[in-house]
Amino acid sequence: MKRVFVPLLVLVFLLGLVPAAMAAPLQDDTIIESGEVVNNDVVVLEGDIEIREGAIVNGDVTVFDGDAFVDGRVTGSLTLFNGDLEAGPAADISGQCVLLSGTIDADELAALNCTTIENLNLDELAPLFENAPGWFKSLPAIPGVPPMPTMPSMPTMEPMPTMEPFDPSAAVPPVAPSGPVYGGHDRGAGRVVGGFFGALTSAFFAGLLGLVVGAVAPDHVRQISRTAREKPVTGGAAGVLTAIAVPSLIILLIPLSIVLTLVCIGLLGFPIMLLLALGLVAGMLLGWVVVGAVFGERFLNRGKRRSMAWTAALGTGVMTLLVGLLSIPFGFLGGLASFIIGSIGLGAVALTQFGTKPYPRRPVAGTPEDPNKVQVVLDTLPPEEKLAS
Repeated sequence: MKRVFVPLLVLVFLLGLVPAAMAAPLQDDTIIESGEVVNNDVVVLEGDIEIREGAIVNGDVTVFDGDAFVDGRVTGSLTLFNGDLEAGPAADISGQCVLLSGTIDADELAALNCTTIENLNLDELAPLFENAPGWFKSLPAIPGVPPMPTMPSMPTMEPMPTMEPFDPSAAVPPVAPSGPVYGGHDRGAGRVVGGFFGALTSAFFAGLLGLVVGAVAPDHVRQISRTAREKPVTGGAAGVLTAIAVPSLIILLIPLSIVLTLVCIGLLGFPIMLLLALGLVAGMLLGWVVVGAVFGERFLNRGKRRSMAWTAALGTGVMTLLVGLLSIPFGFLGGLASFIIGSIGLGAVALTQFGTKPYPRRPVAGTPEDPNKVQVVLDTLPPEEKLAS
């Protein structure tokens, strides 16, 4: 069965590579401790990031509206939008270092080979605007950039020929009679039947998606389901905020990406927008499956011990069918139910970072709160084995 669902698994869970971007509006400042290795891109929204000495980030680091202190190693690129950069003596950035509306010390600027947008001479960028498209030429003038040439006026069009006045005496084409109503059913009955089969189709594909997700990542589903079950109000609020913040951020990134492309920095903003969009879609699908798993555990299992795959499949399919049937006579109630379910599921996904971390956060053995790992292991041994050790 797993071989059959591998392509769909790759489509759904490779999108989970952007949990930090979706959960960033709900977090405080990001700190990467000394000795910690992050094998992923790091995106921070409205917060600061600190990469301490000895820490390694195997990926790109992007900060929106926040400062960065780097004293470790970044194997990718470092980009700051509206933020300052402070580098320590052990700072090492292998890729590009770009600051848009930010400052950095002159010595650090030369050492890290960084580029700041504020230090660029706009007069040198004039050739880039000479061949700009027509829609860009209508933008307000920028100091230091020569004005765009005006477009030639449109040629005058020939007047349209006058139409002949309507003659009432002209023959009117006959109107075809309406066909008979077969079986005594009107269009309302056809709409109900179509809505019923549409609900069945949606329920089938939703159950199939729940089966795939529950079979491949049962631990992630349980982690997110626990948050959705214990914190439904918090999850709903977080889901609404995430659904509003991610599209708004994508819209804000559009002009920034255009500017970065025109100044030859690269297409940095467009991959970020794509990842944010894909992450939002993946979070909404996963959140719907998670709420369906909670529905299946509470109302369908009834004491039976089913696997997470079948629980998620049955719960998601039945829940989707009920919402679809409710939408046929009461469209507003069906839409409201879909909104509530989607908000709770998306919020639980964002709070748990796609099921990779519990919410609320709990201390883990071996962290600075519990440094004595040997004593923890010895306490779990029987008395005779403890004496032998």
